[in-house]
Amino acid sequence: MSDKPNRKISTITFRITAVIVIESILLCFIFLVFSYMAFSRQFRASYDANIRAIAEASLECINEEDFPHYLETLECDEKYDAVKYILQDFVDKFDLNFIYVSVVDPPNYTHITYIYDLVMKGKNWRQYPLGYSEDYFEPDYNASAKKVFENGETVVRHTIKARSGSHIAAMLPVRDESGKIIAVIGVEKSIQSFVQAGFDFLKFILITVVIFAFILFSLFVLFINKYLIHPILVITEEVRHFAEDDPMPSDVLLKVVHHKDELSTLANSVRQMEYDVCRNIAKLTKVTAEKERLSAEVNMAAKIQMDMLPTDYPPFPDRTDFDLCASMSPAKEVGGDLYDYMMLDDDRLLICVGDVSGKGMPAALFMSKCKTLIDSFASSDLTPGEIFIYTNNQLCAGNESGLFVTCWLGIFTFSTGQLVFVNAGHNAPVLYQNGTFQYLKTKPNLVLGGMDGISYTEHIVKLEKGDRLLVYTDGVTEATDTNEELFGDDRLLEAMQGTETLNAPDTINAVRKSIDTFVGPAEQFDDITMLQFIWKE
Repeated sequence: MSDKPNRKISTITFRITAVIVIESILLCFIFLVFSYMAFSRQFRASYDANIRAIAEASLECINEEDFPHYLETLECDEKYDAVKYILQDFVDKFDLNFIYVSVVDPPNYTHITYIYDLVMKGKNWRQYPLGYSEDYFEPDYNASAKKVFENGETVVRHTIKARSGSHIAAMLPVRDESGKIIAVIGVEKSIQSFVQAGFDFLKFILITVVIFAFILFSLFVLFINKYLIHPILVITEEVRHFAEDDPMPSDVLLKVVHHKDELSTLANSVRQMEYDVCRNIAKLTKVTAEKERLSAEVNMAAKIQMDMLPTDYPPFPDRTDFDLCASMSPAKEVGGDLYDYMMLDDDRLLICVGDVSGKGMPAALFMSKCKTLIDSFASSDLTPGEIFIYTNNQLCAGNESGLFVTCWLGIFTFSTGQLVFVNAGHNAPVLYQNGTFQYLKTKPNLVLGGMDGISYTEHIVKLEKGDRLLVYTDGVTEATDTNEELFGDDRLLEAMQGTETLNAPDTINAVRKSIDTFVGPAEQFDDITMLQFIWKE
């Protein structure tokens, strides 16, 4: 009689063991496949974004209007050397294979003429001079060049085990002032180490799965009855007893599960869990109070941030010759947008709007630092370009977090009607002049905090009485509805129509109403900041 149960238990044990081992092997292989796929996707997304950002930053540094002169004369000037220095700095800092700017001739896009060509130092690659031409036959490159020149696409290519090693490359169109594509800028970075790491990772996981499955099967067959089934039943019963009958810890697990193995650890963990549950119930009120305290501190931080921004209206009650109002609506408790305005003297008004990368508390702290620096340098009677130069250098110093600020700053002189402004990677403001709303577009400079030693170009526009200027952050044009559609530049111009008779606060409210109507129930994901200036007639 006693043998039957033993044989029955042995059969059940074997079947359970076989099922568990087979399922474990399948799960391990599924996990291997999906984890490797996820690893590869994450890598590609990260490297794609990185190489695009480097290419776009490089594009901002070149002077495309000089290309025809360079290709005609094949002579390098100071501006050419300055851009070449910056591009070489990009190659060195970002560990790139090379950066090039070239013209590729249709229809086959095999004939290349180089304008810039910078390569990694220490490599045996040839660095082509200005005007060097060659015929380059590589289907992937030629097809990518065709997409750039004919469709204006940005192309990112991954090349595995090429002659120069595995690498990722980005190609962006270079447009002149009329929007015509005149050249291509290309950036290449090696990913050979990643590819090799991926193969090593796959090999290691395969070997580990096979060894683990074999050991697991052997251990389950030998010890399933004594070390698994009975202890698990005891643990299960204790958990049921604790949950249903008496929510107090007992010493049953210590008497039954006494082997020094994983089940013993599990039993001790269950026993510890019982004590923790009892203790956590008592702590629940305290934890709730702590959360309320943290929430109050965040609210206080939001209030402090808002107190840093000028909110009085009218901001200068003794001045009736202009109207000015600004607002900032953070996407979270605290925001990363900033705005400011101040009378530098009786004849000059400074206005400024900025947007810090990122959101939440880090962006808010960086925003506070940026606003303080701008206020400080603006009080030193500097030009807009000088204010940005000094502010940028200070923000770059010790910027380990990698945050940066897009910013637009202008100084308006009432006696002359001249608005002198600089743009550090910010959205173009909306200008109302001669009865028409249009964007005040100029080529933006690099963002603040991106790279020290950058100069900023000053632009001048002549305003007349009755002109209006709306400066805003990208939270306005990138407001998104439930269909993932952006509010966009065209809708902003439409929203401005009919506001030419409104005062500054009503103008901002009208635009915000248009945004809210478009977005509908979709959640606000970015800070929305607007500043309206009106030179009264």
